[in-house]
Amino acid sequence: MDELTQLIKKNIKYKYSSTRKFSEELGIPQTTIVSAIKNGVSGTAFATVCKMCNALDIKLINGIYPVVVTDTTTELIKKLSKLDEKGIHTVTTVLEMEYIRCQTEAEAVAIAEKNARIEAAKNNPIISSDKIPSKSAVSDLLKALDD
Repeated sequence: MDELTQLIKKNIKYKYSSTRKFSEELGIPQTTIVSAIKNGVSGTAFATVCKMCNALDIKLINGIYPVVVTDTTTELIKKLSKLDEKGIHTVTTVLEMEYIRCQTEAEAVAIAEKNARIEAAKNNPIISSDKIPSKSAVSDLLKALDD
């Protein structure tokens, strides 16, 4: 999934909590929004993507990099533009360290989730099988869950 699609998905969840609420607010069919999130916004009409981005305060920097522009973002840019070379270097260094920390944590969570799914599939033949489970297998699973 491309960066813009990920940012749109994240901000819909954060600002609206559901695609239904977002679609109602914008007057865009929910199926269009769900499709854009699932398949990427590159196949969605440009006007629709612009409308979604505007509602979520997402701007494209240099026409490529999607960024949420909030009051905080604007304030940071104003302050950054007033720093000298040493100040810019300091801010850039701290920002890079924090970026790496957040990326590492996100990767660790994704790996843990993947490992948990693999382990669950190993421990539960119903989850890992493509076949329809037998009635006795489902009964055994339900009994195990009740215990």
